[in-house]
Amino acid sequence: MKPAEAELEILAGRLRARVAEGRFREAQGALAEYCRVLRKTVAGLPRGDPGRGRLEEEWRLLAEQTRRGLLAGRAHAGARLARLAQISQPPRFYGGGPPPPRRTWEYSA
Repeated sequence: MKPAEAELEILAGRLRARVAEGRFREAQGALAEYCRVLRKTVAGLPRGDPGRGRLEEEWRLLAEQTRRGLLAGRAHAGARLARLAQISQPPRFYGGGPPPPRRTWEYSA
């Protein structure tokens, strides 16, 4: 394995880890870095090199895994928000019902 290909593997692993952890802003940076190194690696290969096809296939797999991870993360966040909306009740004083009865020691203006 060439040094550039080893670096691509490390960057791909970093990208996968960031997506799996839900750290999408950091994943965006990892993706940009991966693409930069991939362009540099492909530019250094001669035309007709079989390594180009292999790198292209690895890129497609990584892109698909990343897309699926992002979709799963979005779905999970949406489900959590929906559960939160079901669980939380609006405070009674803000349109959720009548205010509690006043006590005699409270000032009523």
